[in-house]
Amino acid sequence: MSLTRKRTKALKSLRKSAGELWLDQQDILDRANHVAREAKLQARALTKEEVVPRVKSYTDQIAPTLARNVANARYASDQVRTRFKSDVLPAVGGTFGSAANILGVSDYALVKGALAKMQPPAPVKKGHSIGLYFAIAAGVVAAAGIGYAVWQTFRADDELWISEDELETPPAS
Repeated sequence: MSLTRKRTKALKSLRKSAGELWLDQQDILDRANHVAREAKLQARALTKEEVVPRVKSYTDQIAPTLARNVANARYASDQVRTRFKSDVLPAVGGTFGSAANILGVSDYALVKGALAKMQPPAPVKKGHSIGLYFAIAAGVVAAAGIGYAVWQTFRADDELWISEDELETPPAS
């Protein structure tokens, strides 16, 4: 296939323009990479100067205060809930129970169930653990040992004492 001179010249010009465009694109990409590297360095410096101190301030001052306040709020909530269950509900239950007795409706199952829910649960008695029995036994053994040692120390044993007069006279045969 043969091309005309005009067409060859146009293709040559187009090839030259494409080459120049390619070189311009490479130059633009190099400059963009340089700008991106510089922006990265500036962002890192800004982070060190501005963000890190603020985060440290948060972790050193705000977070402990916030955690302490949350813990205090939870404690207060638990205290209110406990007081409500132990003080308010039994009083209200007693009042409703008295009113139900006066009105004569305390025999109904619905009223009995509601009053039972308002009464505080009976305290659970805890049994003694095996450790308590071991401690008592150890105390008894220790007291017995001390008593025996005191008895041995203070007992009057005449056989243990030898008078000096007996040493000078020979024993009688």
